[in-house]
Amino acid sequence: MNEFILSKTGGVAQVDTLGESDLQDVMALHDITRAALPADKKRFILPQGAPYFISLLNRANGLMVGIRTDGRLIGQIAMMGPMPLRDAVARNIITHNEEIPFHHASLSDSVMVLKSMSAHPDWRGNDLSNQLVTFAMNLPICTMTNHLFTQISVGNKRSWDTFIRRHGFGIVAAAYDPDDGLPRFIFQKSSFGFDFEPQIMADEVDPVEDFPAIVSLTQREGLIGVYQEGSMEKLAFMRNREELLLMPTLARIG
Repeated sequence: MNEFILSKTGGVAQVDTLGESDLQDVMALHDITRAALPADKKRFILPQGAPYFISLLNRANGLMVGIRTDGRLIGQIAMMGPMPLRDAVARNIITHNEEIPFHHASLSDSVMVLKSMSAHPDWRGNDLSNQLVTFAMNLPICTMTNHLFTQISVGNKRSWDTFIRRHGFGIVAAAYDPDDGLPRFIFQKSSFGFDFEPQIMADEVDPVEDFPAIVSLTQREGLIGVYQEGSMEKLAFMRNREELLLMPTLARIG
């Protein structure tokens, strides 16, 4: 268990793995967080029932990490795995859209998938997302896998900022989810990180307006999306240095 000071309220919080006895608190936080979202953003947190959380809390399908302050659960994240990437795709833990190529991972590689992050609306602004992801990534179950993945709605910039800017993830795929038809990014962080080639292959890319182009871009080549230098609104797509000799040259998005 790790303790830290809540940056906004100044209170003391603890982050640790959760267990079966936490089920009621976990479901309540999930529901409260989702209910507080505007109607057009409820898709950012998919509704989940008790069986989903029970399988995680009893360690049958992964685990959960939570943050408490004064005994109250105020933040949580689910972690599914470890499992081969092919199983994560087959079980729709990562979207099963068949048009998605995984350029930077073998289907036999071991992965953990971070999902279902919630932060209590009364404690927003206390850096809960960063604390959850940091703790989760440092658990042995994550450090011993080949890759970490997460999947986030295109408009949820607050969440994908945590993964790109704070933790070195890159956008490796984009797709319209076959279940609900909504646009989502797939983020990945390899155990050794990405070694970027300095040449930018596509820049000034708008994550919403240019989404169809990003889908095509990530289907054709193993490019990785990160923030455009000096901008928190635009993306740049880079090559992984290890794949330079394998990938053809791609014209810049104009």
